[in-house]
Amino acid sequence: MKIATRIAAGYGVVIALILTVLTYQMVLIYRMHSINQGLSGINIRASILALELLRQTDQVEEFAQKFAVTADTGYAAQGEEMRNAFAHNLDELMSLPLSSDEKKATEKLVETWREFSKAAMESASDMGAAATAGESSISRQIQLLNAIRNQTQAVIQATRKEIEYQVAQSAGASQRAQRIAWMAAIATLLVSLGVSYVVVRSISEPLGELTEGTRAVTEGKYFYQLDSSGEDELATLAASFNEMTRRLGELEQLKKDFISHVSHELKSPLAAIRETLRLLIEEIPGPLSDQQKRLITLSLLSSSRLSSMIGNLLDLSRIEAGAMEYEFRKQDLRELVKTSVEEHEVLANERNMRLTPVLPENPLQVFCDGDRMLQVVGNLISNAIKYSSPGGSIEVVLRGLSDMPETMPERWKKSLGKLRSAAPPSESFALITVADSGPGISDREKERVFEKFHRVRASNISNGGSLSAPDSRVQTRTKQTGVGLGLAISRNIIAAHRGAIWVEDHPSGGSIFCILLATENVAEEAPLRMSSPI
Repeated sequence: MKIATRIAAGYGVVIALILTVLTYQMVLIYRMHSINQGLSGINIRASILALELLRQTDQVEEFAQKFAVTADTGYAAQGEEMRNAFAHNLDELMSLPLSSDEKKATEKLVETWREFSKAAMESASDMGAAATAGESSISRQIQLLNAIRNQTQAVIQATRKEIEYQVAQSAGASQRAQRIAWMAAIATLLVSLGVSYVVVRSISEPLGELTEGTRAVTEGKYFYQLDSSGEDELATLAASFNEMTRRLGELEQLKKDFISHVSHELKSPLAAIRETLRLLIEEIPGPLSDQQKRLITLSLLSSSRLSSMIGNLLDLSRIEAGAMEYEFRKQDLRELVKTSVEEHEVLANERNMRLTPVLPENPLQVFCDGDRMLQVVGNLISNAIKYSSPGGSIEVVLRGLSDMPETMPERWKKSLGKLRSAAPPSESFALITVADSGPGISDREKERVFEKFHRVRASNISNGGSLSAPDSRVQTRTKQTGVGLGLAISRNIIAAHRGAIWVEDHPSGGSIFCILLATENVAEEAPLRMSSPI
């Protein structure tokens, strides 16, 4: 089902429910209107007529008694007029749509009235009879009038009961309407929320998976696949995403295979070339002139750089394949840093740079792979030498810390927040810093320098601090060779040691690369750990 169809169907249910409730409310309103109309047009009119009949009964009795006493034909005429009025109102009352009780009471009143009318007519025809006969006739009329009066009261009572019944029905209908209105409002709200939840969830969940998949692809996880089952637009998008990741994975694998193959194939001939150059420099085949020695030395240096690049490419291949292995042992980090500094003293002297180690007096023990740590520290020192101007200074500092440094990025603090060793508080962490006097790195590049194949361009080099000749230093940095793998490999190695590596600005100009390691609990779980892909 398409998204538009899903939304239309969901809200169509809500609209249908609302229309059903409105229809029921209209029916109740019509019923209440009928009840009110009955109260105003029938029951109330019946009550008025009954009261009028009661009044007319009294007048008929009054004129009948006066006529009986005085034998005045005027009273007889008025009495007949009252009887006609009574008959008219009684006919109107009978014509109303009365209830069964009202109708029975009214029919009985009609019968009693007919008897009275008959008695009244007989009384009028016997006007000349004896007085005893007249008295008997008037007594009969008064008796019938009392019966009419009582029956009229019965009609009034029946009408009153019907009014009370109709009022109760109206109140009940009103209460039901109010109750149903509340129930319908709550049901509509719940159904609306349910429909909204289902619709939003059916859209948000695939979008969330797509977002997660996009994030995975940006991290190089081209194996990530989305659920493409379904027939809506999001399923089509998921299928296209899966096809994209499949093709990206194929291209990434081709690239890895190419790099691995080329690196491995170049390693052996390059080693032979380097060995040949060493033999020539040692003049084993024969003596060399100074110019020949200089050219061969330059070739040897170039082959060393090429060998370093090939080594980085091979390390990258191992890391990408998850085959980089580490052998953790308890090592004196001070000796590792000292060894790395000594290995780079010759290169620093050639560039007329001061390479100064600042080491603690006592050993600083950490669990680490010594060779890999030498590789990381050596890579940072080598970069510092490459990107610093001739005559500059490089300082390599090692010290123990009781807590993580304040200048450490927050994301590293979160990931290393649970690392608290059993060592004394003054040695919970070991911090290695390599400070150079180069051009520095801009803030937006401080994270990107650790990405594979990324190199800082001249436009992204920081000119802050107290640099005296930023232009020359930019030129120095942009002329350096390399493929942009050293820092990416270094970060992967430090991550395998459950440590942190980042770069900061040097207060006096340049950059400070920092490595933070826990002193005790890094590799106690297993002496051998595999790497994870970059």
